[in-house]
Amino acid sequence: RLIAAGAKVLGVSRTPAGIPGDDAFVQIECDLLSPEAPEIVLHGALDAFGRVDALVNNAGVLIEGACWEQTDAELDAMVELNLSAPFRLSQRFAAHWVTQRAGGVIVNVCSVESQVAWTTPPQAAYATTKGGLLGLTRAMALELAPQGIRVVAVGPGVIATAMTPDTEKTDAIPLGHRFGAPEEIGELTAFLISDAASYITGEIVYADGGYLLT
Repeated sequence: RLIAAGAKVLGVSRTPAGIPGDDAFVQIECDLLSPEAPEIVLHGALDAFGRVDALVNNAGVLIEGACWEQTDAELDAMVELNLSAPFRLSQRFAAHWVTQRAGGVIVNVCSVESQVAWTTPPQAAYATTKGGLLGLTRAMALELAPQGIRVVAVGPGVIATAMTPDTEKTDAIPLGHRFGAPEEIGELTAFLISDAASYITGEIVYADGGYLLT
């Protein structure tokens, strides 16, 4: 969707994504949990395109489990990828923009669980990370506003991806009783990055089919 809007995109994955690359799309392999990841991602974009205007933090992991059974390793995995990695990436990109005296946009992919809790399946640790990511969005937005840097968040509901638990139902989704499509999150992300959203910062926009209304 970003490419369709005229953007050039650097895709980051731990393994080859298998997506054909061209002048508008370059992919690099990088583990976002690596201490070197922020430098690798930033300079990957700069080397490929000469500049960087936006960062989308959309990597994430969900490990279901009752709160009294969640292991330290599972909790650490979710905190590191869902919260710590976006913080470090955003920190590095913000430092670059401040040094260059250039504006920029950070989009954090949060969740409806940034606001509400689910118990079916149990996801207390996951909700903790997504609530923290929303807090990070708001705090960074306030701090970086004088630098001309916007920080916003997308709050997907249940989206039809491989990460969606098999137990999810559509009964509680008023709009069409269906899961959302990844393309719909892409549209919202593209809008938030664009100049059409130039007066929006520190906000989360939920795309949940009305789930939060119930």
